[in-house]
Amino acid sequence: MTETPVLDTPEAIREHLEIALDPADRRQRGVRFVLCDADNRVMVHCPVDDVPADVDSEDCTHFVSVFASALAEGDEGGGMLVALTRPGSGTINDLDRIWFRVTHEVCAQNGVRVIGVHLLTPSDHREIHPDDAI
Repeated sequence: MTETPVLDTPEAIREHLEIALDPADRRQRGVRFVLCDADNRVMVHCPVDDVPADVDSEDCTHFVSVFASALAEGDEGGGMLVALTRPGSGTINDLDRIWFRVTHEVCAQNGVRVIGVHLLTPSDHREIHPDDAI
């Protein structure tokens, strides 16, 4: 029996995403919502595959809202980790910034903690920080 991962440090988050997302996942446009309990134990991964390159803020808000509201209803104090995947470089682009801002806005509205927003490409893995989203 394996232990449920606890995403309580940057290293734990990085390791979990590296294991959970294989190279094929990292080559396609997608979003993985990792829903965690109040102690940051992973409850479920909710992948959204084949996300179009031209999604806008409204689309991102819809995706995040579905999972944030479900988490808010099911687990008081829960948190969400968002992993963006796409081909190309690990340079933060405008769409990555939109996902970051929308994730923080929607989660705040739903009382859900944001554990982090990460970008994973075939050759890079980085956490998106507020300075990246400006």
